[in-house]
Amino acid sequence: GARGEARSGRSHGGRGAMAESEGPLEAGVAHINEHGRKHFDGALECSWTRQKGRILRATRCYEPGDVILVESPLHIVQEKECPAFKRLKELCRDHAGDFDYDPLWYWCALQSLTKEELTGALAQGCTGVPPATQRNLLLLHHEAVTEPSTAARMLSGEIVPNAVPETLEALIQVWVLNCFEYSDEPQGYSTYFFSSFMSHSCYPNAVWYYAVADHVLRCRKAIKVGDEVCISYLPESGLLQSAPSRRMELHETKQFWCDCDRCAPGRPDLSRGMRCPKCTASLGGTPGAVFPSTPPAGPARDGALLASHWVGAVCPTCTATMRKAEAEQLAGLEGKLQAILDSYTKDQVLRSIKDIEAQEALIDEHFAQHVLADLVWEQLCSQCVARKMAEKQRKFLRQRVKFNGGAYEGLSGAHAWAMEALGDALRLGPRRPSTKELQSSNGAWEKTLAAEAAKDKEDARAMYAEAIDILTPMFGEDHEHVADVNEKLIDLDR
Repeated sequence: GARGEARSGRSHGGRGAMAESEGPLEAGVAHINEHGRKHFDGALECSWTRQKGRILRATRCYEPGDVILVESPLHIVQEKECPAFKRLKELCRDHAGDFDYDPLWYWCALQSLTKEELTGALAQGCTGVPPATQRNLLLLHHEAVTEPSTAARMLSGEIVPNAVPETLEALIQVWVLNCFEYSDEPQGYSTYFFSSFMSHSCYPNAVWYYAVADHVLRCRKAIKVGDEVCISYLPESGLLQSAPSRRMELHETKQFWCDCDRCAPGRPDLSRGMRCPKCTASLGGTPGAVFPSTPPAGPARDGALLASHWVGAVCPTCTATMRKAEAEQLAGLEGKLQAILDSYTKDQVLRSIKDIEAQEALIDEHFAQHVLADLVWEQLCSQCVARKMAEKQRKFLRQRVKFNGGAYEGLSGAHAWAMEALGDALRLGPRRPSTKELQSSNGAWEKTLAAEAAKDKEDARAMYAEAIDILTPMFGEDHEHVADVNEKLIDLDR
């Protein structure tokens, strides 16, 4: 729901209370709390833990939908046609092996120097920041600088000789690890101060979004005094990914291995439900759904869905325990569906009806509540639209709604948007019969169509209303996400 996603974030995730204090002086906890009292009436309080570093805790209770705070950007930097930025782009081009990032990252660092550090600049155009702004920037998460990079030394030598390379290196890291996309034309990034100290959780109790340039932080799950306030560093759809995928994504983009409640070792991964291979027809009904365990804590080689995750999973229907053979069978089916999903990424051609039905049958037989099935259903919906297979499309949309509701407990933007998509399909009404069908039905088609249209309208109304009930506490009734669905709800009665 945000205007731009965090390019990277503070590397925290984790569980368990620890002794807290203001921590080391360089953590700046006292300064952060003074800032919080001055600008946000002390709504949150910063403290330091040995395991996670700086975190924010609630000083009062919040209910879903409550606005916790609204924060303006600490600093905004946009591309600028000037001699300094031109010289920077030349350095990045001529010394590509030393400059690991795009020019804008380094431009953000240069534009975060003080006027004193910009004195004697060899190329004009840098405007800089007040010392207080730079101090706050340097309090944002970054690794301690022991040796500046060649790029930082080159920026100092070629553009800003009065700037210390170590300061430039720290500012480069600050922007890479903490900034948000701000604008496209010209391209620009922004940083925020207080909200940058919120940890990630795959089951967050708060959500943030943009109101113009400001960060708005809302409660999405009941918060008590003393609770740590966490947001998701992943988009709403990312929260529905499997635990191995979420953990790898967070490691690659935010540089930490998540061990939040949903990623805790041994927890059932509700985004990977499969049909039990040991349930037999004699039991009657649908085979039970089994869920693998989340992987062990700590580093992983990749985000692969491994057979080992399935070993020990128990079917609630037949009480069978998955052994190595069943685990390999289930992982093999996951691999097969992943290959189907990959084929859509590589080739966007229209699939045959036979292929669509084969993929549908594979999922219906073996997958109970699985993110890969959800992603394939998304592709199949597009195929159905192209082939005018309205009933199949509605089936897949209903399955997506069910998955979204089951895989994540609580308010979920992805769940609301799945319901909105189903409502959009339902409001189009039932399939129109051919002229021949109408002529031969003696009016029966008209009655059937009227009844089906009325039911579709009510079902669409229910989907939109439920979507609004989710999106309103997350984003507020005036947000475009809510307003768009409200308009569709009103349109149903026009």
